[in-house]
Amino acid sequence: AKGASMAGTATCSGEGGMIPPERDLSTKWYYQVIQSRYGFNPHHLMLADGIEFFIGQGCKVGLGGHLMGQKVTEQVAEMRSLPAGIDQRSPARHPDWLGPDDLSLKIQEIREATDYSVPIQLKLGAARVYDDVRMAAKCGPDTIYLDGAEGSTGAGPHIATEETGIPLMAAIPEARRALEDVGLADEIDLIVAGGIRNGGDVAKCIALGAKAVAIGTSALMALNCNKEIPGVTDYEGTVGVPAGQCYHCHTGRCPVGITTQDPELRKRLHVEEAATRVYNFLTAMTMELQMLARACGKTNVHNLEPEDLCALTVEASAMAKVPLAGTDYIPGVTEQHTLDEIKSMMAKYLADTGQMPTS
Repeated sequence: AKGASMAGTATCSGEGGMIPPERDLSTKWYYQVIQSRYGFNPHHLMLADGIEFFIGQGCKVGLGGHLMGQKVTEQVAEMRSLPAGIDQRSPARHPDWLGPDDLSLKIQEIREATDYSVPIQLKLGAARVYDDVRMAAKCGPDTIYLDGAEGSTGAGPHIATEETGIPLMAAIPEARRALEDVGLADEIDLIVAGGIRNGGDVAKCIALGAKAVAIGTSALMALNCNKEIPGVTDYEGTVGVPAGQCYHCHTGRCPVGITTQDPELRKRLHVEEAATRVYNFLTAMTMELQMLARACGKTNVHNLEPEDLCALTVEASAMAKVPLAGTDYIPGVTEQHTLDEIKSMMAKYLADTGQMPTS
């Protein structure tokens, strides 16, 4: 929160409600409302700069949340009104709506509760992107947050994180097309996330149609995730893998004190130093984005467009709907355009001659 505020960007509460110190350090803060309503407090809605309804997550679409019991300390248990030390699961559905019509009413309810002063965001996991974004847009949010399959999670079944969701580069064009088809592309901003690590990733997302990006794991890396602290940590001895290969956030035994509630482990995270590293990372990523925009002849990063992109593989071209490098060929799209031209020529011939062309 502190590093993001130093960089002038926003943070999100995540699952489980508001942590007062985090809110105090956040100049722009999103309050996340999850399916289980753990930690939900209506009074906290008015303290937020934005409200996010968590509907799905890119790396485990269609599934709820899971917090392992070893991470449920007395503090966490008090926030969530559940017993300490017990695994906590969130359902996949919200309890007070079943579809877009109900969700529209819920959004209106929250707008009234916040005196129409707080923007509302819907977070979706990338799956049936075109249909999901169309329905979400019609519910009247201010922004739609689309999470790609490359995104991570604190805890999730391995089979789900490996086999569900679709890549972000394939999802963004579909989301943009959905917003344009319902006539809301200029009214609803598209925010995307999932595997974003540097300014190049950000530039590609914006060029494909995103208004902004969100990050998760890369911010953890900036904090000091997966790095040995000389004389303090021993990754192989404590979690069984070398630094750089640790994915044990769900265990609560983070060697560098980031994803843990253990008081002794948390001492290993020096907040001031970590905040500075996050600030430096966000600043460097922004500078990389600006540099790439200049390289494309743009005076504003938001002027980046699909024409500034080309694909190096057939697969990337087909997913992102941009031409294969050195050609104007887009798999699937080019063939469809050719077929449409043939149909148009045949229709014109039929109108002029009254008969279909023969070979």
